[in-house]
Amino acid sequence: MTEFYLVRHGETEINQRGEINGGLVDSPLTAKGRTGAARVGQALAQHRFVQVLSSPLPRALTTAQMIVAANDDPHTPLQAANGLWEMRLGAWDGKRPDQIEDGLGREIYFHRPLEFDADYAPAIGAERYAEVEQRVVPVITTAAAAHPSGKILVVAHGLVFQVLVNALLGRPLALLRSLPILQNTTVTKLNTSDGKHFELIYRDRAPLAEK
Repeated sequence: MTEFYLVRHGETEINQRGEINGGLVDSPLTAKGRTGAARVGQALAQHRFVQVLSSPLPRALTTAQMIVAANDDPHTPLQAANGLWEMRLGAWDGKRPDQIEDGLGREIYFHRPLEFDADYAPAIGAERYAEVEQRVVPVITTAAAAHPSGKILVVAHGLVFQVLVNALLGRPLALLRSLPILQNTTVTKLNTSDGKHFELIYRDRAPLAEK
């Protein structure tokens, strides 16, 4: 059995301003973000991870480094995986949703992923949800194949995890946005016994006492 612990990065200055924090922008963690990362580190301190994966974006790497530093057995190297990079949202990256003049496009982005992929992503220079799924799922299935047992920590982003969890649970892409986005520095756990079928153990849990 392989156990995956998914942690969204700590709150950033861009998050704090309410702007779209996609794959073309980055900013430092806020004090709240660093506190959240430290709390996750404390909650997961006794876990022995066989692999630690992170998005290469600094906000995720900083969060991952803080979690690993708090671990009782901090010897597993931190690996940056390009497949975990946040979804690139082109001209919308770094804007507040209310600054997007195309109200229908904004509505479609938040609620109708298939239509966004077909009609809006190319127009604004954004990645399609389907493209994110194609690059993020192999990161996890490859890790599961390499470690048929053990615990794996994965630190990445809200949209990446929304796409990833939806796909690993076998849900169609059309239902992607029916699940709320994961909050900053919460823990989501999935288990797999074969690297193909995944069970959601818990989702979006505050970092208190993780098991």
